[in-house]
Amino acid sequence: MNKFFKYIFLIFVIFYSNILLASERIFFLDLDYLMNNSSAGKSIINQLDKKNKSNISNFKKIKEDLKNEETKLTAQKNILNKDEFNKKVKLFQKKLSNFRLNQTTAANEIKTKRLEAQKVLINTITPILTDYSDKNSISFIVSKNNIIVGKSELDLTKIILEILNSKVKNIKIK
Repeated sequence: MNKFFKYIFLIFVIFYSNILLASERIFFLDLDYLMNNSSAGKSIINQLDKKNKSNISNFKKIKEDLKNEETKLTAQKNILNKDEFNKKVKLFQKKLSNFRLNQTTAANEIKTKRLEAQKVLINTITPILTDYSDKNSISFIVSKNNIIVGKSELDLTKIILEILNSKVKNIKIK
């Protein structure tokens, strides 16, 4: 008889915990959509694009100069003696190496700034989400990237986008 009550108790606990879990309110949010469509996210993207275009323009100009220098160096091959030509080739190779290094550094800097800006945006969104979840008795808000299937009624993206746009117009990148 004692085992019977244990089994009944165990079954009751399992079903009761499922009932409790079912009462949790879980919603999801598309952070990429907020980044691309909010005023703050668009300001971040515009600033990064301007910086990237500026870098591309500068590197294009330097690349043209290096090509011209290479052409001149090739033309001087038969005119200069071997030692002097080798010195100029080594100097040119050093310039080319520095150019590639600067290009890589600039690309990494853009990536780093993008990640930092995304963190700032997420830190800006977090209090908005906390406030919204408190007011609407929401237990969990999960990133849409982690959802395989979900009802569209559980998507908070548009609502949070409106709140974010009303509170934050732009974010300055350092």
